[in-house]
Amino acid sequence: MNRGLSFAIAALQALIVASIGIGLTIAPLTLTWLLEGDGSTSWLVALQVAVFAFLLATGVPVQISAGKLLGFEFPDFAINVMPLGLTLLMALLVIRVGYRLSAASSIWPAWVGGGVSFGLIGLGSSALVNSDAVYVGEWEPLVIPAVFFGGLLVISSTLGSRYEMFEGANGAEAKERIWIRSQFANLYAKLHWSLRSVLSPAARVGLGVVATMAAVSAIMIALALGFGWIEVVRLYEALRVSVLGGVMVTLGQLAILPNLIVYAMAWLAGPGFAIGLGSSVSPFASQLGPMPAFPVFAALPTGGFDRGILFALIPILAAFVGTLLVRKHVDQIRWEYATRFTASIALAGVSALIAASSAMLLAAMASGSLGPGRFELVGVNVFQFGLVIFIEVLIPSFLAALIITKPYDPDKPRRK
Repeated sequence: MNRGLSFAIAALQALIVASIGIGLTIAPLTLTWLLEGDGSTSWLVALQVAVFAFLLATGVPVQISAGKLLGFEFPDFAINVMPLGLTLLMALLVIRVGYRLSAASSIWPAWVGGGVSFGLIGLGSSALVNSDAVYVGEWEPLVIPAVFFGGLLVISSTLGSRYEMFEGANGAEAKERIWIRSQFANLYAKLHWSLRSVLSPAARVGLGVVATMAAVSAIMIALALGFGWIEVVRLYEALRVSVLGGVMVTLGQLAILPNLIVYAMAWLAGPGFAIGLGSSVSPFASQLGPMPAFPVFAALPTGGFDRGILFALIPILAAFVGTLLVRKHVDQIRWEYATRFTASIALAGVSALIAASSAMLLAAMASGSLGPGRFELVGVNVFQFGLVIFIEVLIPSFLAALIITKPYDPDKPRRK
């Protein structure tokens, strides 16, 4: 695959990914407009909603000018909560493209072609739908989508395994891929031994805790929606929408479902989350004000639990068990560290730092402003969430590490 072809393929893939991102919203909106529209609303409104949803999913904030809606006046506000369902879908598509491009003999043209094309699509689409009432910034729709697509393309085409259609199909590996991988290898080799020896098992523990919390949160939301199906139906009926309108509401809820999973992770950990200023939802107590009548909100707990502290055992147990399970990956720790205490502190500290950083990143993407007034704050307190996760992973991971990091004793025979 030569440079020109690599550039063209990435540019075409950027167009396809953007079309999917916009099309998933505009297709049902167009169908609703055709079948149920009364002629009072222009189709351009559907296009605006689809483009702004696409831009939000890539991280571009949308600005709303002051105005009046249903007789209520509202001030200027911004929407910057990413619909992580749409974000995740587009990210997976970009990663798949990057993995296939890893087989190319020259990848940098694909990075340029994909990133620039995706940025230009964001800029061009925003120029079509910007208005005095709803708009995005001048440079954000160009730069942020370009970084989103290009960054994921670089990561997926260099750090993963190389794509091969069949054995012996690939030619020489791209020099930029070799250079980036060698830079990471050199950086890892230059790390101090105290960090280098614990980084791999600590990453397994930290990311494992976050993944476990996400899985448990998803199961809890599914069970809450399943057992609370009567409330879900009641909220759908309260919206008084048609069948197509119900489909649109459902698609919108699917787009924010990963956000709710992140909120549930914060609920499990203890800090909880907020649906508007002055509100709080945690295992210990809940205080909710007026909320949008989305049926998925039926999964939110409305009261505290006498034994709410028990839910915090989930990340604690995940950290303890996860640390025990990396026993076969701690040989270097046992060799490098002279005492069990220092080895355990190092492994637990790095594990807790990785878990807290990952949780904070998810919380930052899932939280933000969703409207005027009290809805300027929706989601998780990022720093509070990270601090709690750090503590909940540090202590159990340290206790478990005391069991598995006993240094080698040359005077004692090894077990066979």
